[in-house]
Amino acid sequence: MDKSLSIGLNGEAFIFDSRRAVYWPRRKILLTADLHWGKTQFLRNHGIAVSDNIFAADLRRMGELLTDYEVQTLLVLGDLVHHETALSRGVVERVAAFRDALPCELLLVTGNHDRYTRFPPSWGVVEEPEFTLDGFYFTHDPLDGQHAFTFAGHLHPMLRLKSGFDTLRLPAFIIGNSFCHLPAFSALTGGQDVKLEKEQRALVLSDEGLMEFQQN
Repeated sequence: MDKSLSIGLNGEAFIFDSRRAVYWPRRKILLTADLHWGKTQFLRNHGIAVSDNIFAADLRRMGELLTDYEVQTLLVLGDLVHHETALSRGVVERVAAFRDALPCELLLVTGNHDRYTRFPPSWGVVEEPEFTLDGFYFTHDPLDGQHAFTFAGHLHPMLRLKSGFDTLRLPAFIIGNSFCHLPAFSALTGGQDVKLEKEQRALVLSDEGLMEFQQN
């Protein structure tokens, strides 16, 4: 099973990586969505015992991606953080150290979880309400409108796989003729079930790699 897959979209090659990201080689952009940094801290603040190892694993996975690909820009399609109150000193310092170790532009298309957040200067976040480049449109909420080929986050798409009485629910990239919905990068973030429609395909993510399904 492949860990990554190159797919042509509107004449451009994009590499879909099983670590919940898309790499645009020509532009040296790593595309992700819904990182929800600080969610473990937020849950602990509300009395839910969640291990901080989950946040550490998310940062480690992002670090691997930034190392494996030649990245000039990390483009996040919304919800970089989970909530402004989750930005404890520990979270801020951990992300600042991560940014120092793997420097690149961090461009955030603002999501609903980001709108009231004042990001620490040490993170180097550049915020935009939306972003267009080379005929591609990048947004957080796919309901914002149809433009050119659209990459979007927010939905956290999941595909439900069934075999007899067994059911497996896994995050997935959903690709149509004019859009791509990205899975949540955060391993702690749930999602919503998606049913493939005609001429859509899903790249389902597992520890082993990518599984492709298509609706003809």
